[in-house]
Amino acid sequence: MSKCPYCLTTYKEIMQTGFVGCEHCYQEIPELQEALDKLYGDKRHKGRRLKRGGNGSL
Repeated sequence: MSKCPYCLTTYKEIMQTGFVGCEHCYQEIPELQEALDKLYGDKRHKGRRLKRGGNGSL
């Protein structure tokens, strides 16, 4: 079981509580990164594009 060396939070604790111990957990706990990749997929935001009408209005 992976544990963050900075705050000592384990992956199991994160999954049980829903809280990440510190900002380093994302880099130090490989299972957490894998779970986030599965949940969120591509890391780039692909928001909607605005369409403009013929008269320049939104």
